[in-house]
Amino acid sequence: MKTILFLLLTLVAFVSCTTKTSNSLTNQEELALRQAIKNDTLFASWVKDTSNAIKLYKQYKINVMKSDSTWESDQHRLYKIEDFGFTNKFELIPLVEHLYGNPEFKKGYGVSYLIRTDHSTILFDTGIDDDSLKCVLRYNLDILGIDISEINAIVISHNHGDHTNMWKWINDKTFVNLENENILSKMKIYVPEDNLDLKIATNFSYDPIKISEGVYTTGIIKAPMFFTFTQEQSIIFNVKDKGIIIVTGCGHQTVEKILQRCERISNIPIYGILGGLHFPIEGDSEKYMGYYITGKLPWIPFTLNDVNKKIELIKKRNIKLVGLSIHDSSGKTIEAFKKAFSNEYKELRTGAWIVVD
Repeated sequence: MKTILFLLLTLVAFVSCTTKTSNSLTNQEELALRQAIKNDTLFASWVKDTSNAIKLYKQYKINVMKSDSTWESDQHRLYKIEDFGFTNKFELIPLVEHLYGNPEFKKGYGVSYLIRTDHSTILFDTGIDDDSLKCVLRYNLDILGIDISEINAIVISHNHGDHTNMWKWINDKTFVNLENENILSKMKIYVPEDNLDLKIATNFSYDPIKISEGVYTTGIIKAPMFFTFTQEQSIIFNVKDKGIIIVTGCGHQTVEKILQRCERISNIPIYGILGGLHFPIEGDSEKYMGYYITGKLPWIPFTLNDVNKKIELIKKRNIKLVGLSIHDSSGKTIEAFKKAFSNEYKELRTGAWIVVD
């Protein structure tokens, strides 16, 4: 009864807020937008004209309200996972890590990680490249001598091209084994949206779902950005005698919500976090990267001070393992993390194993 009442109150509050704010910008908001168009030629080229920019801003405000309302509702209704299970083994190797790795590996963009546990081998995301025959992750698997047939499950964090390879791996030869058989039908494929129409069997769950013993997704967390709206999931692993290791794709959900979600669904302490968190410092990364920060407007710079605040959030959890993907964070961010987590930090490099034992 309490849950139903909470959801009704949340809906009423959301409808009220949307009605009040969806049709207009404040004078201060419109002034800031116009100033951004004037000062930032790249931003101006993306929004096309002031009228379209105003429409984008209005929609962004609506999306923020929707995602905030959904987040509060989800966090309220989700329960602890009682029988989480565990794995003794946790081994992660980047197959794609944004041009960052040893020269024998084929270079690609975005991320793709292979993760081994006691019970499964999981492919998390697929990176992106221009090869029309095989995704770069397969080339690097072959260099490593890892049989593609070892993979039991594929988990896609979110529907961005540098994490899905535009889904080309469904039809190319990425998952063709030595017997020339496409083995995708033998794998469980977990996707972040339920309307993708990929012409193959997939699994979608808005809530956390079990992948294998000791392995769950975080469930979907919605992420509003000025130019787009996405929803993303991470994977969490319970490593025996260590705790939860979180593996992220882009981290568009925000590190705050990822940590809070893990703490909502499990009492197991967080031991590590590995992957993308999307911290592109202004002036130290391509400008457009700053347009894709959840909850931050394109004309408000993301700074080293912002990075340090995120670092403090992680430090408060006494986390023992940290590794940040460079595909969506800048070099200064990486250096700040290395300095802050000098003993805990592990580099994510293509072809280099991270083993927790």
